[in-house]
Amino acid sequence: MLDTLKFFLFVVLLLITIILNQNVTSKKSGERDLSQFWKLENANGTLKMENLTLPSGVYTALEQGLIIESILDFKNDLTTKWIAHDNWTYSLDLPCDLEELNFTNVLLTLHGVDTFAEVYLGDVLIGRTNNMFVRYRFNVKAKLKYECKHSLRLRLVIRSPVAVALSMSAGYQHRKIVPECPPKVYNGECHVNLIRKMQASFAWDWGLSAPSMGIWKPVRLEFYNSVKIRDITFALSDEATHWSVLVGVYLEAGTSSRKLNGTLTFKLLGVEIPADEQIIAVEETTNSFGELLVEHNLTIARKDVSLWWPNGYGRQALYNLYVKWEDSQVNNIRVHNRDTLISEKVTRVGFRTVNLSQERTSDGLMFYFIVNDIPMFMKGSNWIPSSVLPESSYDENYVKFLLYAARDANMNMLRVWGGGVYESDYFYQLADELGILIWHDMMFACSTYPASDAFLVNVAIEVHQNVRRIQHHPSVALWATNNENEVALRQNWYGTRFEEDAYVADYKQLYVNVIQPEILKVDKWRKVLISSPSNGDHSIEEDYFAKNPQDPRYGDVHYYNYVMDGWNPIIYKGGRFISEYGFQSFPALTSWPIRDLDMDELSDLIEHRQHSPLRNGPILQMIEENLPMPAKNSSTYWRDIIYLSQVSQAMIVKTETEVYRSKRIEQGTMGALYWQLNDVWIAPSWSSIEYGGKFKILHYWMKAIFAQRHVVAYINPMKMLDIYLIRDNLGPNETWSVEIKLQRWDKFMPVDLLSYNPVNVSKNTVIKLVDSFDIYGLMKRKNLDAKEHLLLIDVYRNDKRFAENFVFLDKIKQATQLANVSLDLNIASVVCKTASNIVQVSIEVTVDAPAVFVYLELTPENSALKQCQFSKNGFLQFKPIQTVHMQCVDMGCKTKIQSSDITVLTINELMFN
Repeated sequence: MLDTLKFFLFVVLLLITIILNQNVTSKKSGERDLSQFWKLENANGTLKMENLTLPSGVYTALEQGLIIESILDFKNDLTTKWIAHDNWTYSLDLPCDLEELNFTNVLLTLHGVDTFAEVYLGDVLIGRTNNMFVRYRFNVKAKLKYECKHSLRLRLVIRSPVAVALSMSAGYQHRKIVPECPPKVYNGECHVNLIRKMQASFAWDWGLSAPSMGIWKPVRLEFYNSVKIRDITFALSDEATHWSVLVGVYLEAGTSSRKLNGTLTFKLLGVEIPADEQIIAVEETTNSFGELLVEHNLTIARKDVSLWWPNGYGRQALYNLYVKWEDSQVNNIRVHNRDTLISEKVTRVGFRTVNLSQERTSDGLMFYFIVNDIPMFMKGSNWIPSSVLPESSYDENYVKFLLYAARDANMNMLRVWGGGVYESDYFYQLADELGILIWHDMMFACSTYPASDAFLVNVAIEVHQNVRRIQHHPSVALWATNNENEVALRQNWYGTRFEEDAYVADYKQLYVNVIQPEILKVDKWRKVLISSPSNGDHSIEEDYFAKNPQDPRYGDVHYYNYVMDGWNPIIYKGGRFISEYGFQSFPALTSWPIRDLDMDELSDLIEHRQHSPLRNGPILQMIEENLPMPAKNSSTYWRDIIYLSQVSQAMIVKTETEVYRSKRIEQGTMGALYWQLNDVWIAPSWSSIEYGGKFKILHYWMKAIFAQRHVVAYINPMKMLDIYLIRDNLGPNETWSVEIKLQRWDKFMPVDLLSYNPVNVSKNTVIKLVDSFDIYGLMKRKNLDAKEHLLLIDVYRNDKRFAENFVFLDKIKQATQLANVSLDLNIASVVCKTASNIVQVSIEVTVDAPAVFVYLELTPENSALKQCQFSKNGFLQFKPIQTVHMQCVDMGCKTKIQSSDITVLTINELMFN
């Protein structure tokens, strides 16, 4: 018996390895991957490429074929506009395989075509695609069997999405679907809201216009005699002694109605399932598309599984759920190849509860997530596609880099924004592993949309397929049907007020009557918000069209302020949950093509890529408000402005985030997701990580801003000092001690020291240290000038400092006592690990007086080093020597790092220029 069990586990683990590694499968598993040897040509045949590999897109293929420069370089978003106005054909010579043709079902499955394609097998049109988010299946057995002698050409004729969108707009002259075009500064294309395509591909305020076309997901030939398990859903009910699990198995049996007779077997590897729940009989008929949902309940003892926790609260325990279909004919002695009647799938699942609590208060409703019975403050950012070209957006290495960067910055939630794409399976798997909860929009953003029957049917299929695919991941916390479309209507962003009733009716038809029910068909266990921002459950009372969708007493809020001083904490009024906020900065100077451009050309390129209708005004205004402003005719103008913009962005987002974290106890604020984590090109934007992976100063700071144990301090509207101690984790009570140092800008030693010790801090809480402290009164009594001083705050536990922060008592540009610092760098050690190609460098930063916002950057000559990150950056240095660590990927460990390879900027330097 023991040997049998070992053999069974060996077979199952082998199956898991094959499935998780997504290797090309054999005929036994019923699938042939058609990813190689594709050809591409334009409509008149003047441009041709061969030997393309999927995923593929026209822009990427043309760049790889050296026909165009990268669309991401210089102003190539303009010079390549012709590409999206042409039609393109992908073709593949499909070899015949008689063994495959003996199967009952032979299906061509297109997992993702971007976007409008006519699909031909030989000369026969077998179908069309019109939604890049939908999987299409075509029964090709008859065509292959009767016409394929040696090979048959598969062709996808892809039409210009720009032309299709324009032609569709003619059907909406009675009431336009607005906005018809993006603002002129976007250099974009029109009518993207009429088509089911990544909405940002026609340009956004942070991204270029790249109306992509191509095959951005796999194409496979599937063959089987019985059924294929396509998706598995997983829903939990938390009982006192056990988990009640409802598993949904989505079966596909060709493309037409068919009677099924067989069994499903369920195994949760390493976990006991009652014997009578392990196998069920299935005798049902599929729908007209050959699909069938089978639901089955499992009972899992609580003691047999560990909980899955978000980042910072515990481990991310995951389990492999194995499901097998066996057709009833499998036991027929005349069946020679029983494997053709079997389908197997493994899905990783986690055990946790996630609830969105909206209990009533005296003035509104709360809005916060409770995970495993623990109320949690959600800390994180907004995720846009990792590439503007969909075929590149599933790059696993880059997705991994970005998600690890989010995890390491102490984030526990990301919001997948509604103008991008439903992300790859790998994205959600990694979010599961890293403990990053996902607030998930459907792919509708910042627009009105049609409510025609054809559009609604198309959307229903899209939503159903993608929710089905994603639902089982424990990281998914919430669905929202759109981004900012309710507030756009209410605030008349696009001039809809003259026909408001009609536009609102279309809005409700799409989101309330179609998308929400379609989500709930698949996933009844997660909350569905109709929009973001919205008033949460209060929206139902307002018939889903609130008088103020940004009401801070309900739901979530998007907050941007480009008029008032973002460094000043009193401008942030908060809300229950702030799901978008942020401020722009410029990418690092070395990220721009500075070797190829003079400063005037660089200025022109930056202006070209600044898509905000407000242009660079808010960035420059905030610099001028708080920091020393360089002269426009300075030879280092852009070097200095870029640095100052990143300092200003970091200060604004830091101030806003810390106010929100502190307001947990005063306003019930329970979430802060800043806009945005990542970028799609080198351009002015709100991101904390540049395209390619370089951290801005903001991202370096986020690790402390979102730390599980943190101290927040700021001057309140009454000109008093408020200090909050924040602890976002579990465990026994802790004893902290706090030191507040009144510091001159030019001295290492403090002028005065205030201590609070001991302070008892319980788990998962925010406490106000003392009643508001009159710091300016103290300074007045000591005859001290606020503009010459700041506060440094340190927090200790067991005599070890674990948190620090600072408070400016006046604007930095008024800090007349800043010293003209002498700063030296010394490379203390360099270690390169040849096995991993990781080089680790220790850098000693030495100053003779305090230095403000010390910023380190590798020179462009070190381009061989990749993914370089410092342990800290943009920091205050109030001690003579500071050690900073740098880590890079150095292929072959060939680079010799010297201190001259690192440049330094400080506010001190700019004050004395």
